[in-house]
Amino acid sequence: MISSTQLSEETLADPARVISALSDPARLRIVNLIRHGEDVCNCLIEPITGYLPSKISRHLSLLKQAGLLSERREGTFRYYRLKEAGSPVHEALLKLLAEICESDPLLKQDREAFDRDCPC
Repeated sequence: MISSTQLSEETLADPARVISALSDPARLRIVNLIRHGEDVCNCLIEPITGYLPSKISRHLSLLKQAGLLSERREGTFRYYRLKEAGSPVHEALLKLLAEICESDPLLKQDREAFDRDCPC
């Protein structure tokens, strides 16, 4: 028999993973760019953020593991996009993420640089 405590902790695992993934400023900046660009190559993140490719790769991996991003490969390039909300809690977290992205000056500056410098 599963106790109510076990059930609660199981249902909270996915939201906790997403919240944990978004708890780092670097990951917020990366998600902001992906959210803005919709289908973003990892190579476009470095010039805007100034992060080393290894740091970007590590953060993208954590965001994928948390279920926030999907990845598609084209040759040596990898393109990322936000996954659609799979639950009401995931949807609420994406709305909160949108509010954070729209209200933060640094994230706005990153989006402006993306629009200005993106070769697409």
